[in-house]
Amino acid sequence: MKRTIICTLLVFLSASVFAQKKKNDEYRLVPTFPVTVDADLLEWADKLAPMDQDSSWSFAVSNDTDFIYAAIKVKNEMLQYEAVRNGFIININKNGKKKDGAALIFPIPDSESRRAMRQDDNFENMNVREELIKRSRGYGVKGFQRIVDGLLSFENTYGVQAIAKLTAENELIYEAKIPIDAIGLKDPKQTVAIQVQLNNQYAILQRALRNRPQQNRGIYGAPSTPTVRIPYSAKTEIWIVGPLN
Repeated sequence: MKRTIICTLLVFLSASVFAQKKKNDEYRLVPTFPVTVDADLLEWADKLAPMDQDSSWSFAVSNDTDFIYAAIKVKNEMLQYEAVRNGFIININKNGKKKDGAALIFPIPDSESRRAMRQDDNFENMNVREELIKRSRGYGVKGFQRIVDGLLSFENTYGVQAIAKLTAENELIYEAKIPIDAIGLKDPKQTVAIQVQLNNQYAILQRALRNRPQQNRGIYGAPSTPTVRIPYSAKTEIWIVGPLN
């Protein structure tokens, strides 16, 4: 009986250690290879890293001498709705810190477009995910060295590009490229931190709570910060920290 209990405990501990290792996985850039930003992801097929056993979503990031490339495939329908409403975020911190840096946000349908869509007589027959992508009027950008924060035209001269679409297999596909010279790197081999995020209402609320002034005090006078739990089983953001290829 004792032996059975000990074996069971050892299995449990091994599983816990394995889970810890999985949680602490470090993601890396895919080595440089030819990329065409067209949202078919054929060249990325064997390079996408799944975020969970169900492949709720998967991603890969690479770069060449001029651009950083990102590819994302989302199978989970709830995460698809979150992404087309709130955008995919590719955030690059040139100092290698897991903090805000140069960020590209797309799709980015504005509130006026969403309101007009809801008031459309044909709303019940719309594919909401496709419509939200179509109603994006540009790319959301902030923190770039030589690009003004705000809404950037699809037909921009900087080389910023992102495409999102739904496939016949009901998968949401995203592909983007960001010019390296707009990030402000002093040394091409310096460590950078790249965040890939499926932006969602819970993450937005988390950020709002973190950034609000500390007023409430908890036990022993320490600041009390409310938390919001993201309900999805898969992580909705990852970080890659290291030098570019």
